Amino acid sequence: MEGIYFYWFFWIAWIYTTFLLEKTQKRVSISLVLLLFIIFSDKHINVNDLLVNTTTLLCLLVGYLLVSRKKMGTLFYYLSVSLILTSSYVTFRLFQLYDPVWVMFHPTMKLALILLILIIILIREQSIRIGLLFIGVAQGEIVYTLFLNKIVPQPVLGQLESLDIIAITAGISFLWFGFEKMVAILDDYVKQRTILSSSKK
Repeated sequence: MEGIYFYWFFWIAWIYTTFLLEKTQKRVSISLVLLLFIIFSDKHINVNDLLVNTTTLLCLLVGYLLVSRKKMGTLFYYLSVSLILTSSYVTFRLFQLYDPVWVMFHPTMKLALILLILIIILIREQSIRIGLLFIGVAQGEIVYTLFLNKIVPQPVLGQLESLDIIAITAGISFLWFGFEKMVAILDDYVKQRTILSSSKK
């Protein structure tokens, strides 16, 4: 069922940010954005005979906002990464279209795993990982749908499958981010213990 991962992950994220995070303006903003994603996930607007999923447009906007806050020196690198993510997304979807046998089983999971590996390897900051993920998938959907428009009457830009891909990739990336933080804490602890042991000698 398309959309099941999106709704599960985003509802869990909304509950966590709304009730468990420290009460700050940032928490309110994140909770509001997550709620808007969920509300508009089944809403579409018509643009040049294309049905466009509203949440996909919101993802693109939020991604641009997250990335635009960084220094100009890093924007070119982020632009390059977004193009890598976009091209990877489009290539996989076209491959799925022309030779579906190779990606018959769990194509959503496979594409999410590819994007996950790319954002973890290429980006260190978690908020930028999410921002570029939003941009890469949304831009990829735009390119893929424009291609489909030549062979399919009125295709939908931003189907629930693409939102599933975003949800799975983002969810696992947050687990990986938590693992990175835990490793950093353990590393600091070991260093402190080593320093204390050395000072006692």
